[in-house]
Amino acid sequence: MARILILFNQTEDDVVELWRQDGRTAPDWDPTKLVEGWDTVSEEMALLEASIRAGGHEPISVNIRDDLGTLMDVIAKTRPDAIMNLVEFFHDDIEHEHHVPALFELLDIQYTGNRPMALSLCQKKPHTKALLVAAGVPTPRSFVVEQMSEIPTTIALRFPLMVKPAFEDASGGIDAGSVVHTRAELETRILRVLTEDKMVALVEEYIEGRELHCAIIGNDPPEPLPLYEMEFAGGVDDDGRALPRIITYRAKWDPYSREHHAVSGKCPVDDLEPEIVAHVQDVAIRAFRTLGCRDYARVDMRLDPITGEAYVLEVNPNPDLADGCAFAASVRASGRTYEQTICELVELALARGRAKPARSEGPSDT
Repeated sequence: MARILILFNQTEDDVVELWRQDGRTAPDWDPTKLVEGWDTVSEEMALLEASIRAGGHEPISVNIRDDLGTLMDVIAKTRPDAIMNLVEFFHDDIEHEHHVPALFELLDIQYTGNRPMALSLCQKKPHTKALLVAAGVPTPRSFVVEQMSEIPTTIALRFPLMVKPAFEDASGGIDAGSVVHTRAELETRILRVLTEDKMVALVEEYIEGRELHCAIIGNDPPEPLPLYEMEFAGGVDDDGRALPRIITYRAKWDPYSREHHAVSGKCPVDDLEPEIVAHVQDVAIRAFRTLGCRDYARVDMRLDPITGEAYVLEVNPNPDLADGCAFAASVRASGRTYEQTICELVELALARGRAKPARSEGPSDT
């Protein structure tokens, strides 16, 4: 039996608990749109613990609460055989995400998921795209703007364009105005990213086609799971703006918003030709390998309706493992149970520990 330390970092009140305390089961604008299917953090941790326990191991889940001392203390006290790393930020900064597994490596403790370099590269979208382009992996053409004077006089990309913060994740900084159709809209949106998001702007061609997510698990070789498709109902957002076919921040995180109820997902995707599915999965695996991912990831793509090419939008290392998320849906479509998948990720980490050569206690006398 191995001891598995589940580490997460929750610094604020659980929003799902707050929603439940609020008692609203539907948004005010439409009482038929039920708010459901969300688990609290404690419920998610309980499910992870139960899954690991079912695999014959001893789970311990700890919230480090943004405190390095707590992190070091709990590792010293529990002496885990492996860590399930669910920490996505530190000191309220996602740029510290990769520093946490770097600490595990310095402490010589095996952990689930991606290594520091992959986490850092995937969080920095321009770097991700540069590596994909160099490897011949399709991704929308783009350019980066650090200040307004850098906007090209002639825009070589094809409108409409997508403008997003270059170093953000989880749809941060994305709303109905992120897709622009004119130069004036482009300049307005870039200015917003630079001044309000206080971040470099990434501008890329908007691909109108179907949005397909490919979850990947394993290493030798990595296995692409059944595709998950995002579906967009259209309509307007809470500010009355027409909704483009994108996943905005409110669509992802605000169940009372119009944007949230305009987006849904399905898995498996059963109306694509097998050769198209195989191509999309191949592109996803190439992206996974190009970014140095391991254990598990999710590659988000758009399928060009004219050429049939699959364009990589983002590579998400260590995607959400919550039971109701897209990754879990793809897992089940592959024939796995949720519990089997969690144990599979744990076993990948434990196997790395078993494969490491024993360290010498000191220099040899001979």
